[in-house]
Amino acid sequence: NRANLLAEGIARDAIVVTGNTVVEAVTELMPNPAARAAILERFGIEPNQYVLSTLHRPENVDVPHTLTTILTQLADLPMPVVLPLHPRTVARVERHGLGDLLGKLVVVEPIGYRDFLGLGADSAFLVSDSGGVQEEVSVYKRPVLVVRRSTERPEVLGTFAERVEPGPDISAVAQRWIDDLPALHARLAELPSPYGDGTASERSVDAIAELLRA
Repeated sequence: NRANLLAEGIARDAIVVTGNTVVEAVTELMPNPAARAAILERFGIEPNQYVLSTLHRPENVDVPHTLTTILTQLADLPMPVVLPLHPRTVARVERHGLGDLLGKLVVVEPIGYRDFLGLGADSAFLVSDSGGVQEEVSVYKRPVLVVRRSTERPEVLGTFAERVEPGPDISAVAQRWIDDLPALHARLAELPSPYGDGTASERSVDAIAELLRA
């Protein structure tokens, strides 16, 4: 991001790299172990034994063939897939007559942010087209399979995220991760988030104060 600003002609001394406040948000709002256990019990799932998925982008849910492909790939995974359905996706599933595919998934109502973080942190991995999820997984150290043609979060590609287009690569990458899950989780646990150390707000306030003094 700093390089992009410099390329646009922004003065070097006008840029302060602070990190991303998502690190603080995830750290502070993550449910405690007891609360996380209660969330899993509510959905009837076990730690590291399920996939968490979200879908909402037009490129994935507005085209019947694409949505069918993604839901079929999720349904074929060898572990339960928890799918909180975004209202937009619900409407598209109903419009395209894809309700039968949902019967093979653990479809739940949209859930709050804290519960979603807890589900993500205890999952085997995530499959999503969400930009925010790509940032969040780098804090709670889980891999996400990004189902999109492109992503604006290149910082996590090759570490916490792998991008594929809708199709058989979804199940192929997922199976590769499942076959190596403990080692994969261990590797990610050692990696720092590229979005900072959790002090972005403090750094931002300090930078603003310095600007005002100047």
